[in-house]
Amino acid sequence: MLSTSLLSTLEEPLTLNTRPLHPGFGLEVLDLDLSSPDSDNAIDALVEELDKHSLILVRNQTLSNERHVEISRRFGPLMTHVLKQFLTTGLPEIYVLSNVSENGKPIGNHKEGWNWHSDLSYMAEPSMGSLLYAVEVPPEGADTLFSSMHLAYEGLPAEMQKRIRNLRATHSYAGYYGKAFADRAPLTDEQKARTPDVIQPVVRTHPTTGRLSLYVGQDIVKCINDLPEDESDALLAELNAHAIKDEFVFRHRWQQGDLILWDNRCTMHCATPYDDNKYRRVMHRTTVAGSRPF
Repeated sequence: MLSTSLLSTLEEPLTLNTRPLHPGFGLEVLDLDLSSPDSDNAIDALVEELDKHSLILVRNQTLSNERHVEISRRFGPLMTHVLKQFLTTGLPEIYVLSNVSENGKPIGNHKEGWNWHSDLSYMAEPSMGSLLYAVEVPPEGADTLFSSMHLAYEGLPAEMQKRIRNLRATHSYAGYYGKAFADRAPLTDEQKARTPDVIQPVVRTHPTTGRLSLYVGQDIVKCINDLPEDESDALLAELNAHAIKDEFVFRHRWQQGDLILWDNRCTMHCATPYDDNKYRRVMHRTTVAGSRPF
């Protein structure tokens, strides 16, 4: 029979050393080394904190590709990206974002995500979350902006909340790809078949907390259904502009070894440019599977 003191020790919850990233969302976790299996109990705490704070930063990590994937799987099953040419680490769960070429071929997708979006919103069951690890970063530029879509929705006038509450929108990867990468070869038939247009709610409910958030984005969202084109375009522009107001946005300035986890169900993010002729950038992203938005 376990002693009372031992039971108390076993039941004591792990306390993370944290500080806020933004007044309304986001958390930095300090003094945590995720490279060792000894940190596995801390990952359970990160899963819980992600539901509460939508965005988590852990600096000064040294992660192998295998450990990155292992940590990511603790959040749920992983998705593989449709652009297979950028799954270059030997582990298909890792999608590489980079301007670097080796042997005449790019090792990752360059200029990806230079628009406000939520990862894989164009899938019928979009991503729950993403874990982005900074392998190599420029000394300037290449920041990533994150917007809380909880705060954005809650910051709308009550009349607008009511107007959009039950609207639905079409998300189109083919439409986004054609705009973002017009200078590249078009998607293959196989890639198009994997990414047909899908219909998502304009306001979605967080399945864990029940909190509401906007679910829009630039370029990916083709139209708001059942509205005339001009009204749809105007409303999308209004909602997208509102969602990225300064009071809803956190700007992250990357350092090598940063690991950022975010909840795609209630955030948008946007990459920013850098001098890609002068600097190298190598980022590894894993993507956690989610469920159908409601």
